[in-house]
Amino acid sequence: MARKPARRNAASKQVAKATLPDGLMNAAPVPYPVADTSITALQVYHNPDRRPSGDGPWNNEADKVSWIDNETGLGCIMLRQKNGTISGYVGVSPEHPLFGFEADAVPVSVSNTVHGGVTYGKACEVNRFERQAHGKPRRERYTVCHTTYVRTVQDYRTVQTTEDEFHEDLWWLGFDTDHPGDLVPGGRYGEGRKGDAYRDQSFVYSNCIELARKLKSLIEKGSNGDAPPCDPLGLPAPTERPGD
Repeated sequence: MARKPARRNAASKQVAKATLPDGLMNAAPVPYPVADTSITALQVYHNPDRRPSGDGPWNNEADKVSWIDNETGLGCIMLRQKNGTISGYVGVSPEHPLFGFEADAVPVSVSNTVHGGVTYGKACEVNRFERQAHGKPRRERYTVCHTTYVRTVQDYRTVQTTEDEFHEDLWWLGFDTDHPGDLVPGGRYGEGRKGDAYRDQSFVYSNCIELARKLKSLIEKGSNGDAPPCDPLGLPAPTERPGD
């Protein structure tokens, strides 16, 4: 018997008729200048509700940019947070030795690759968001998930998993830029204290690329027959953890 054909067909029709979601600036990959280079951005979002007030280095920045790193083939995301800072993320597949690792379990040799260390380790929000907020709109402009597909449907009324859309899950490791010494535009000190530095997209992009290279090197070591840098510590699979 077919697997809920009526619902899947209805979703397909919705995709065909959908307009660009709020804030999405592109329906196809576009060049995006950052850090004295240009990347092929698969998603470029403007999120006015997260844009810092007043003029600043954020004036010409998008609020979410996703792309595939050419050197490593790993998906990367830069996403502005509610406090106006930008966080960076790199996704790894289930075959990666750090797949399923929460932030505090990531080896120091990897965590120290990025500014402030790895502070984020979670599965794609396509899965987690739908499980936790069934029936509510899934706002792609805020999600950390696959970068290879521009999704134009924001409201799934039935639970749809990453496997349904992408045939595999990803695990995202990321970092933030609201540490001591970082300028936090929406923080308790307003636009920041004297001496604080705003970590712009060029800064976040460079950190994303370094993290992607480090994560890719772990895959290459494993393919050469070397022992992985560490064991998975007996962590349960993301779908088995309580509270997800």
